[in-house]
Amino acid sequence: MASTRSLMIALAATLICAVAVAQQPSAPTPPPAADRPLAVVNGVTITEKQLWWAMEQGWGGQILDEMITDLLLQQAGREAGIKVTDSEVDAALARVRSEYPGKAAFEDMLRHSGMTVKGLRLQLQRDLLIDKLLTKHAGIDEQSLRSYYEAHKGEFVTPASVHLFDIVTLTLEDAYAARERLAAGEDFSTVAVQMSHDPTAKKGGDRGWIIPDDVLVDNVRKVVFSMQLGEISDPVQCEDHCHVFYVKQIEPGQALSFDEARPQIENLLRAKKGISRELYLSLLKQRARIDVRWKAHAYLNDVYRDLSVIKVMVKGVRVTLPRPAELLPNSHLLVPAAAVVTAMGASAEWDEDARALTVTRGETQIKLTVGSTALTTASGQVQMSEAPVVLDGVLMMSPRAPLEALGAAVMWNRAENTLYVETRAEAGAAEGPADMPPPLVQP
Repeated sequence: MASTRSLMIALAATLICAVAVAQQPSAPTPPPAADRPLAVVNGVTITEKQLWWAMEQGWGGQILDEMITDLLLQQAGREAGIKVTDSEVDAALARVRSEYPGKAAFEDMLRHSGMTVKGLRLQLQRDLLIDKLLTKHAGIDEQSLRSYYEAHKGEFVTPASVHLFDIVTLTLEDAYAARERLAAGEDFSTVAVQMSHDPTAKKGGDRGWIIPDDVLVDNVRKVVFSMQLGEISDPVQCEDHCHVFYVKQIEPGQALSFDEARPQIENLLRAKKGISRELYLSLLKQRARIDVRWKAHAYLNDVYRDLSVIKVMVKGVRVTLPRPAELLPNSHLLVPAAAVVTAMGASAEWDEDARALTVTRGETQIKLTVGSTALTTASGQVQMSEAPVVLDGVLMMSPRAPLEALGAAVMWNRAENTLYVETRAEAGAAEGPADMPPPLVQP
């Protein structure tokens, strides 16, 4: 059930956070109700044009972004020769169903998430395509998957689940009173209806099927998942209330086969290589030529354009660059040297004869020379990943070694296409950066 909750979160995030929707300065007047009716509410008609207008004002940009993302994935799949078959979607759907103890529980999940089986199949098909693309780009082959499974079999099991009933009381005395009534043979649901101070009392204390991850309190989890079938617990104290539990049914955890565990293994190996879905989708949009012609959502063009621009943030402020930063084919980054170091509060002096830039910050001084990977510091020389180069009259440098020598912490987030620079109070100070996203690729 844990993976399904992750899927539900992903579905919600996909719908709500697919793209940052800019607020329009003023909303236009909705069209008159003069076209095909879609619904009539207390005699008032909602029409097709009104629905379209509402979508333009609210969800239109997000829906369009989703469609653009889907098209990019389809194109990437065709280019890579990757397909998702109906049988693979059937297997994925079966895995989701297996996380629920019965058909009713599965259908209840769909109702609560606002999905149909068809909608779930479409989402699973999309997820499978992304997973296949990521696996290929990560260079993960069949042998590495099987080797990992054999070495970690014990980690791939479905969690045990129990069908739990619960009586919640406000005092320990009431909990013992409820336990005595149950010991005397009274029906658990009857006692729950009469004594429980929890919304589940209306259902006779029925909490439904739960797994260990559903229980947040350690001592409660320990009690519930050590109980036997049909057992009623002694009172369990929990902060300002108490519980009496009854386990009606138990589904023990089961070992997953290689095919069942395969999606988890692929996710684990991709995570070790630093490749996430978010990063991959961001890269697809950065590299694509996208032209949004829907007037109401033309602002998306600016959003997509900004994705492809490498940004430099120094102490939380975006630096205006005299020339765009560049990501080289070998994944090394080049940024305008003078603009970045001066944003840190350093001074920069260019020597045309020596073709060198001297940078001073506090008591620290460094020297970058065009064509040389050797960075000169007071304590000696440090090797940079790329030699400084002059492009369009601007000295471009590989940022990590020079900025760290000046007392800064440097992080490169490839998904955001952003270099984060956080300066410390004094050059060479030991304290770390504050509130920066994790690095995805080293600059």
